[in-house]
Parts: sequence; structure tokens; C-alpha cells
Amino acid sequence: MLVRSFLLVILFLLSSNLAAVERTTVRAIVSASNAPPYALFDESGSLIAGISKDILDELSKRSELNWQYLPLPRGRVEQWLLRDDADIACFLNPAWVEQPEQLLWSPALFTTQQVIVRRSTSPAIQNITDLFGKRLGTDRGFSYPELDAIFAQRLAVRDDASSLQINLSRLQKQRLDAVLTVDLAYLYHQQQYPSEGLQADPLWAEPANVYCALNQHQPELTARLLLTLQQMVADGTVANILKRYRQAEPSNQSTPVL
Repeated sequence: MLVRSFLLVILFLLSSNLAAVERTTVRAIVSASNAPPYALFDESGSLIAGISKDILDELSKRSELNWQYLPLPRGRVEQWLLRDDADIACFLNPAWVEQPEQLLWSPALFTTQQVIVRRSTSPAIQNITDLFGKRLGTDRGFSYPELDAIFAQRLAVRDDASSLQINLSRLQKQRLDAVLTVDLAYLYHQQQYPSEGLQADPLWAEPANVYCALNQHQPELTARLLLTLQQMVADGTVANILKRYRQAEPSNQSTPVL
């Protein structure tokens, strides 16, 4: 059913009479809030590596289009797509945005498991009541649908920071009780900056599918990108990119003091 719906969207876009003049440059959002290895930026803020860049670079190559990367905060991504200020943003899910029906969605790229990182001397976190009364390190601009209710009812405190490194540093300094992140980001951090005394518990929710979201203002461009993404998922390109980062060699650096 999902495949059929996806194909119907493509056919509609290709036959649309509202198609705009063909773009030569695709405006791709890579959120500056995404933790490594999803996005890696240099000191000037330029995107230099990461899963997002590898996927979008391959998409650019196959679609034979030029790309402009926009390093926006996570909280501005949806509005830029809706206003036609950007064409595509990846590592999203319909449950994580306010108006999912106003965007077009690629096939699922992969799944990601949310984890709750705690000090290893603290009790395991196995259900939502284990978070009551705790201060949780979260990523600024990110949505946590499974935990929104306890934040709204002040059963737990959401404490935003701009990066996973900052949150883990605060956790080790006992300024936080736990940190919310995703499995691959935590694994990559531990490979690059081994941190002792930490333990990650999987969130009780099922792993979430991750997609690319595209705006609806450029039907011909969108159809071209969606078809190419479908091919990249089907031929294993996306899976191979993920595998490279799961097997990343650890650095000799210690966890940065922040």
C-alpha cells in the first residue's frame, strides 16, 4: 500500500500543470542541530561530512543538479520548506513536524532508536515513570512525542542544549539526570570520544522511520528527487552509507570538556 501511494504521488507530480520552471540548484537543509555522524561541520559552520552530506551528495550526482546546503536550526526547518525557501530536508518523520500533510515524504531511509543515557551508577530507565522528577538533556528544536505529555505536566524537566556533546558533559558533571538522543549518535560519540561511567537504555517506543521531507511548490523537481531517493534505498546505497559510520574508527581524543 505504501509503495502504491508513493507511486501515485510521483505520477501526480509528473503530470501536474502547476510545475514551475526547472531549478538548476536544489536548496537542501542540513540542520546544524543534527548530532554527528548525521552532520559534521567545520569551525566556520560549513558542512564537511556526515550521513546527510553523503546521502545528499549522491542524490545530487544522480539527479545531475547543483546543491546548496543550508545549515539551519532544527526549529526553522519545517517553515522554510512550507514557504518554499528550501526544497528538501532529511532525517525527519511526520510525527516530528506540525504540518506533515503539507509536505511530501520520501520512502523510509532507515530506522532510528531513541535511547536514554544515564550515569552507570543510576538505576536503569525502563518506563516513563522512571523519568518523573528528573532533569533531561534534550536537543534544542527537536520533538519528543513520547515524552511531550510529561514535559507539559512538569513531571520531568526538559533542558535543551545545542549539541549531544554538551549534554553528555553536563550529565557527567551531574547537572542532568539523563540525556535523550538516538542510538547511532551515541554510538558514534562513544567511538570518537569514549566516555566512562555512562549507560544507554533504549526508549520503550518502537524504532522510528526516518525520511526526507520535500516542499510541494516544485512538482517536477520533487518527482525527480523522490524517484532517485527510491532508487538509492532499493539498491542499498543508503544502507552502505550508514554502515560506514557504524564502523567508524575511534579517534584518540578524550571527551571534550565543555
